[in-house]
Amino acid sequence: MDATGSLAAKLLSETLMFDQTSLAALEALAANSDRGIVRRGEILVRQGEPSDRFFVVLSGRFTVHRADVAAPVAEIGQGELVGEVGFFAGLPRMATVVAARDSIVLSIGIQQFERAASALPSLRQSVTTFLARRFAMQAPASPHAKEPCRVRTLAVVPAGQSRISPIFIELLRSAFAASTRTAFLARSDIEERFPGVPVDDQPVLDWLNQLEAKAGIIVYIADEEPSDWTRVCIRQADGVLLVGDASGQAKLNRSEQLALSVHSPSSLRLVLVHGRRAAAVSGTAGWLDERPRIRQHHHVALEDGSDVERLVRFISGEARGFVAAGGGSLGCAHLGVHKALIEAGAAFDYLGGTSSGAAMMAGFASGMSADEINRGTHEIFVRSRAFRRLTVPQYALLDHKMLDRTLQVEYGDVLIEDLWLPFFALSTNLSSGQAHVHRRGKLWQAVRASGSIPGVLPPFFTADGDMLVDGAIMNNLPLEQMKEQKTGPNVVVSLGGGGPGKHHVDYDSIPGASELTVRLLNPFGRSGLPKIPNMIQVIAASMLAHRPQQIALGERDILISPPVSTAISFMDWSQHSELFAEAYQWTRRWIDERLDEGDPRMEAIFGLPVRSGLPETYGGVQGRSAL
Repeated sequence: MDATGSLAAKLLSETLMFDQTSLAALEALAANSDRGIVRRGEILVRQGEPSDRFFVVLSGRFTVHRADVAAPVAEIGQGELVGEVGFFAGLPRMATVVAARDSIVLSIGIQQFERAASALPSLRQSVTTFLARRFAMQAPASPHAKEPCRVRTLAVVPAGQSRISPIFIELLRSAFAASTRTAFLARSDIEERFPGVPVDDQPVLDWLNQLEAKAGIIVYIADEEPSDWTRVCIRQADGVLLVGDASGQAKLNRSEQLALSVHSPSSLRLVLVHGRRAAAVSGTAGWLDERPRIRQHHHVALEDGSDVERLVRFISGEARGFVAAGGGSLGCAHLGVHKALIEAGAAFDYLGGTSSGAAMMAGFASGMSADEINRGTHEIFVRSRAFRRLTVPQYALLDHKMLDRTLQVEYGDVLIEDLWLPFFALSTNLSSGQAHVHRRGKLWQAVRASGSIPGVLPPFFTADGDMLVDGAIMNNLPLEQMKEQKTGPNVVVSLGGGGPGKHHVDYDSIPGASELTVRLLNPFGRSGLPKIPNMIQVIAASMLAHRPQQIALGERDILISPPVSTAISFMDWSQHSELFAEAYQWTRRWIDERLDEGDPRMEAIFGLPVRSGLPETYGGVQGRSAL
């Protein structure tokens, strides 16, 4: 029995949940089955064709496609089966399966399976149980696509006119070592093990695939030029890091062109390396303009390992998000929630929000503290009275000029793509009728667009002519947009879920234009006006009334809804500091309660076992060192 047969038997045993006593029969099945290499882009099975065999993925990755769906509907990784449902049910292939990278599969035909079933009577029952379990897990159908398979192989390729920093590689090695078994391979490692053998020859590829079964992840370090080894790295990789010196030339090189031609945008990341974590970053737009297919980019400072650790969480599907809902002045509560979580030891890798939630997250992404953002909120909405400046109601009720000026002062001219911490804001694109996710451009403009309450403020218009208004119209809690950006646990903060409440008003008592004018001119007549919300409050309540009926929380996502006083109106910013303080104290108690309950989602938020509790010092008071 060779190593491949043993590996195949082990994977089959784990998939079908056999015990060790059945392993010998499965090894016999694997030994009598056909092993094959499927190159990137090749079709393993085609929809509609007969299901005359099924496959075990020994290494590699496949994407699943259906004729009626444009994008891939699923991914298949090491240890999973391909075509087993059609094979055992006697049905034609239900989908087309394509190799996403060079892969090795074990092909099992009808005769091979029948011989194995004769030697192992429990095989048929185990297959039946496995298929029933598979169907039970798939029903009812989820509205969301299956999460991508875990990255098993990663290629590091030089970007621009840069060389790969050895300091970056060492930081990457340390970050991966903390969580998984990792093998780093460069050309010199292959030449030392296989002297005189071309790096793309079959013995090398066989050894690489066997190594993949043993290691948690393999990191391939490409050459500085598009060599045969660089091509192997790119073709063997589930994901690619294009690593460039942020101060260097951004022009696309030939190795990058190869990676961009082979990989989908979702598997590519641009990493811009900085010697130090300067207060301001510039020039990112030039790198992204040169690589328009890149969806994710990261800034990494080499002075410590924190940025690389965040990068590894993105690669590993463990990136932690903070999603902040809109809510007008109630958005100040986000400051208290975030501050309490950070003091308790949480770290967030991606920030996003709608309306006032986007404004608060933009401050954190810029490197501000909660107290600094609170002071900026006071400057914009209290001292400058940016939301109290009425204008001739031609374009909106409020004059937007003061708001724009104060936002520019608060956030400066920083671009979203230059932020150290990834961030997005959500607005509603009335030109297209779609959600608009701001991931590039001026930060203050994204905040302004995301909070453009219709009728209260003029819409924000982009250079492309799109008319943008408040994101809460489309989605006041953009968890879906966060999940489109990354995989991993999320803290989702909702505000004011109770709505405006009832108003017991005699409709006939609402005065018409002439009567209202007379009563407003008479100081004694104003006291008798019916107590109903004003125009701005009605617009705000109407906007927030349109929310998704159900938040699609994942198993590791957690929803936080700090209580806010119903006496504080949507537009009343005068109590922002009180909201901040109350949410902070409430969230500290909330964290304590969840830890006492042993909530497993807390482990995802803090990246530590729940039993380890809070750090020794927490919010200026002694925390528990253990539970």
